[in-house]
Amino acid sequence: MPKKKLSLRQIVFAVSGVLLALSLLFPYLGIIFTSPQYPDRSPKMFLYAYGLKGDFKDWEILGRYIGINIYPELPEFDSLILVIIIAILAALTIASAFLAMKWKKILPILLAVAALCFAGWAQYRLYQQGHSLDPTAPLRFTVKPFTPPLIGITKVSRIRIYHFPHVGIALYTLAIIGTAFARWRREKGSPKRKSLSAPRGAPSVPSNK
Repeated sequence: MPKKKLSLRQIVFAVSGVLLALSLLFPYLGIIFTSPQYPDRSPKMFLYAYGLKGDFKDWEILGRYIGINIYPELPEFDSLILVIIIAILAALTIASAFLAMKWKKILPILLAVAALCFAGWAQYRLYQQGHSLDPTAPLRFTVKPFTPPLIGITKVSRIRIYHFPHVGIALYTLAIIGTAFARWRREKGSPKRKSLSAPRGAPSVPSNK
């Protein structure tokens, strides 16, 4: 027997799940800062689902200077809960390509809600960071509590900090778009039910004898 080919909808679901899994390998957020102390380069930091990577030494100097704890203890990273959630979402998305799951019609909504929760968590952590300043920092008299935006620019004295989305967010967003497209294809391709019986109140057709 010839093998049954995968439909476009199944392929899109599978690819979307792979994109979710691949997003774990890339940073979701990039952060750089410019300062007169670094005229030739801009130290960088990258936020992954499992932790931070970047120019740690330079960011530690910046943290001591303006009174920010650059590396707060975050149980989300230690427990890998973010990695686990995204991995589960990726597995469910891939499974949706091959299994008949009634709930997969809400999969795009589930991914979008999870993304909003991740963004809310990150923004809350940034709020905590900007409102837990060291009272002994050199700039303690000029730096007031502030809330860095998840995506945007923060100006602290002569220092500018830039937050911008990275590859991980792009892959996650493509996964949401892909699942939404697959769901739309299913709705568009499903045949409309036609009524086989005559509507109530319709006159009966006499039979030819």
